[in-house]
Amino acid sequence: MTAEPTPPPDDPHRLSRRGLLRTGGITLSLAAVLAACKKQEAAAPGRVGYAPVPTDLPQESVTDGVRLRTATSIEHTIIDLYGTIAKSGAMKAADQQMVETFAANHQQGATTLAALTQRAGEKPYECANAWYTDRVIPPIFTAINGDEATAVEPSDDPARDMIATVNAMETMAAAMYQGMVETLSDPQLRAEVMKIGAVSARQAAVAALRSNPPPDGYVSPVVLGGDAPTGKEGLIPLFAIPTQFGSLASTQLALGAPSAAGTRTTLGIDTPAENSFIYSGQSCPST
Repeated sequence: MTAEPTPPPDDPHRLSRRGLLRTGGITLSLAAVLAACKKQEAAAPGRVGYAPVPTDLPQESVTDGVRLRTATSIEHTIIDLYGTIAKSGAMKAADQQMVETFAANHQQGATTLAALTQRAGEKPYECANAWYTDRVIPPIFTAINGDEATAVEPSDDPARDMIATVNAMETMAAAMYQGMVETLSDPQLRAEVMKIGAVSARQAAVAALRSNPPPDGYVSPVVLGGDAPTGKEGLIPLFAIPTQFGSLASTQLALGAPSAAGTRTTLGIDTPAENSFIYSGQSCPST
């Protein structure tokens, strides 16, 4: 058997054929070991019992019609809320008249939105938004009226809190319509909803001035480059012009009786989102 020649030390190809075979065998052996040690993916957990296989929820489309239906539901939510406030008898006559006037304006807005919804090819939704009536409105009246079951004391000034509530709802509605300008695909619809939004913005300013009379209540110091004002006794001071530009952020509402630390119930009133939209398949609850 002829011996394989050994390459010279300075030969760049000094690895012999036998060396290549030996190296290749080692590489294959290491690959096999690594493959055997590879982490196995966990199997899907088994099912116990006879529960049906869950099905995915249907994907809803957020169309112009859905946004208009949702806005209509917000108008009806505000109308119902203002009706409760007006019937409470807690407000001064002038403030009660203000609330009733605001409610009439929202009814007109709801009528306009119903017509726009039909124009967009959807069926109008002419009732309150259940997400708000179940989750947003009850805490407001709990803070105002109190709740013995949860040891919540009644408000020390229900009329003050009702005006603050009106301001918060009008501010939220104005922000909702401002946001719809960006999300609606039809330019004509954008122009129409901003007319309704302008009404809410003006009504928010009026309510602010009832809470914080002029001249102090006209413009927030923030607009003029100052610091955000600190409210007295845990309250949030209201202004006809609270910011330099219209805000889409959550509206903060402070109300109710003060705690031992001087704080009050603070609620965030948000504009509608996916969990509170009124989709095409939804209809008003039967009465």
